[in-house]
Amino acid sequence: MSAVVGLDPSLTAAGIAVIESPLSASTPNAPSCVSVGSGGSATDTDAETAIRIRRQAVRVIGTVGKLAPKVSLVVIEGLPRPNPNAPGRHSERCALYWEIVAELSIRKIPVAVCKPTTLKLFGTGDGKADKRAMVAAARELWPHARIHDDNQADALLLATAGAYRLRWYEPELPNHIEPRITWPKGLTK
Repeated sequence: MSAVVGLDPSLTAAGIAVIESPLSASTPNAPSCVSVGSGGSATDTDAETAIRIRRQAVRVIGTVGKLAPKVSLVVIEGLPRPNPNAPGRHSERCALYWEIVAELSIRKIPVAVCKPTTLKLFGTGDGKADKRAMVAAARELWPHARIHDDNQADALLLATAGAYRLRWYEPELPNHIEPRITWPKGLTK
């Protein structure tokens, strides 16, 4: 079974969605959506934070491996612009992002990067869409999927962009056509 994976990286609740190739998926093709993570504390030391980041990266990669043993493409949400009001969180998310991308690259899994505003534009047609709109858009596209939170919705929309890119499905809305995603070199349409 070949699959496209969407990843919305987060230390507390990383969203992971898997869409199987329509050539091997059951009917109806219901993507798998999960969230993985754990809370930390503002009083964590740098060492504790580093361990937490590494554990979350391992948890995310392990979950991807369980849900999709053969991955054709991963589409990951890129890093948001730094928030001057939460500098620690941004650097932690950056570290997690790079850990995940490195591990996928070591495993020779193609990785596409989608900016947060591009994801919102792809999902809803509005680059400033809120979380509720993103969840509604994902549920409308995939009525058989069990989407429990906005992290899973984002991940599912990322995976959908990848499935469209691989021509597993035809784009359904004008905002689904050719999103400005950084696709891996050599990825055929």
